[in-house]
Amino acid sequence: MTTTTTGKSALVDEVLKAEAERVRAICEQDWPALEAVLVDDLSYVHMPGNLQDKATFLEGYKKSPRKTERHDLKVRIYGESTAVVTGIMMNTRPGGGTPSKAIVTQTWVKDAGGWKLASFQATRIQEGAER
Repeated sequence: MTTTTTGKSALVDEVLKAEAERVRAICEQDWPALEAVLVDDLSYVHMPGNLQDKATFLEGYKKSPRKTERHDLKVRIYGESTAVVTGIMMNTRPGGGTPSKAIVTQTWVKDAGGWKLASFQATRIQEGAER
């Protein structure tokens, strides 16, 4: 996972650790760990444009496992408890097929339990498109 950051390095490190845990949980199908890094009122928009809440998101990932990788992450911290993360995401499904590549924007919030993902939006990168 490659990253760039702006300001407040300790908070940035915490957010990147939470995102790394989210990716690990997806790749290892560790559903309790994945659930733990999501807010209860999660808003998750997938590449095709479908919107899911937390329960629907978790159920979908259980039915459709994948390997997720993140690259070129940029973290912007606002105050002490809000962060926006942007970067590239690659998803590969078991059994092959063409990996999907997207630009992702995430909103993370910090509460007593640590950093949690509140909002996620992915836009597919078309083959040959420049960033």
